[in-house]
Amino acid sequence: MMKLSTIVLLSIASSTQSLTVQPGSTVGVVGKGFISILTAKIAAINGYKSWLAIPAGDEEKVNSLIYETPGYDDELPITLVPSTDVDQLGSLLSSSDAMILASDDSNAPLAEGVINFVTQAETGSNLKRIVSMSRNLNNKDYGFFVKASKVSSNAEVWTCEAPLVQEFQKIDNLVKARASELGIEYTIARAGTLKGGACGEVGAEDHCPQYLASKYYELTKRDIVTWQLLFDCRGRGVVIEKGDVLPGPGIKAAFTASAPEPSIGDTSRAGMAEAMVMSLMEEKAGNSEFGVGAVEARKPPTKEEWTKLFGVL
Repeated sequence: MMKLSTIVLLSIASSTQSLTVQPGSTVGVVGKGFISILTAKIAAINGYKSWLAIPAGDEEKVNSLIYETPGYDDELPITLVPSTDVDQLGSLLSSSDAMILASDDSNAPLAEGVINFVTQAETGSNLKRIVSMSRNLNNKDYGFFVKASKVSSNAEVWTCEAPLVQEFQKIDNLVKARASELGIEYTIARAGTLKGGACGEVGAEDHCPQYLASKYYELTKRDIVTWQLLFDCRGRGVVIEKGDVLPGPGIKAAFTASAPEPSIGDTSRAGMAEAMVMSLMEEKAGNSEFGVGAVEARKPPTKEEWTKLFGVL
């Protein structure tokens, strides 16, 4: 017969067990822009059944960013759902093990209504974890030069201005509160200025087909050679820092805003998307916050290296 002390210990272990979400589970992605599409693709490639809420009528555009060659819509286990189809969204939410919230918008966080919708008690009963992309809010090495670079060089620069910080903090706190109410774990992943996110040069030795298709460069091109392509080829390294400590570019902002190499204050979309997906498998990432920075490397982290990166949590 099992001793009472053993039963108590087993009960405690069970109650404190981390709610990791492993491949084979269903992961939903809700957000705005390229980062949400990339995150859904990364989730599918890593063995999750993923679904993505998209603007109505955008299916062809989204598929052109997921697949390099048209006509392979069933190649990955990704379900595209018009954001207007509330019934289908509700059905998918009720079967999802995790939700990832990800947005390109550097001028505003996702609306409160979005967070409340994906964490409804009646549809969120199956959820184990919610991962929410936020921004670096510590205001270290931001200020005038960073704001000027957003106007003159790159509209996607993250400026960390006080009103924005307050808006993002409000959403971060809402995510934590909703997770607590549902009895699930949260993860906050913080970004600086988002850059790149696609495959690099198609056919090259360091081509990364797991990221967005080369259509991304066509859509973001502003010159003969897009700096986003050059950034993707050079900025595949990732740094993870616990909490909210990663700095901005400071007085170098004018030079780094659209630089083809990773700089302080940058976050690769590819690195952020992978960090959010890989965090689902990590116990330490539950109820935690971390910043994601970009560093120079031609190859992205392996799964083993991701585990080491999350070791700082």
